Amino acid sequence: MEEQLLATATVGKTHGVNGFIKINSLSGEYDHLMKLDSCILKTRDGKQVAVTIEDIEVHSSNILFKFIGYDSPEKARYLSGSVMYIPRSKAPKLKAGEYYIADLIGLSIVYNQEVLGKVEYLSDGAQGLYLNVRNDKGEIKIVPNIPQFVSKPDFNKKEIVLLIKELMD
Repeated sequence: MEEQLLATATVGKTHGVNGFIKINSLSGEYDHLMKLDSCILKTRDGKQVAVTIEDIEVHSSNILFKFIGYDSPEKARYLSGSVMYIPRSKAPKLKAGEYYIADLIGLSIVYNQEVLGKVEYLSDGAQGLYLNVRNDKGEIKIVPNIPQFVSKPDFNKKEIVLLIKELMD
């Protein structure tokens, strides 16, 4: 089975004339990025591009990557706005109580021990992260992933407890 890929950074603007491009960590941690030699980029137009990292530089407070084959700002600009995915094994190690957002996908949403649906995907919203939950009718319901509405995920039970049932109505 292929190792799960995790979103770990976004690709920003180009820097200089040699194709370097700014990398923005999603976790705020950069050490794991400095050890990479390749990654998968999902571009703004939805394509997945496997890239090899030719060079990494630290400039001011920014980390800059140069990918093989992207030797000019014009070529590298195509990658701006991409999301960087890396194998879970190369992601930062989690501390107690932490989890990767990707681990929420597939968890059951439960109210009074009744399964109301499963998390199918996640999206960003004004209040933070939203759980997009498919109910037994095939409908997607949006549940804010904040303590007023849901419990912390229980990965042993593979569930999240819904605190306000009306969110799934």
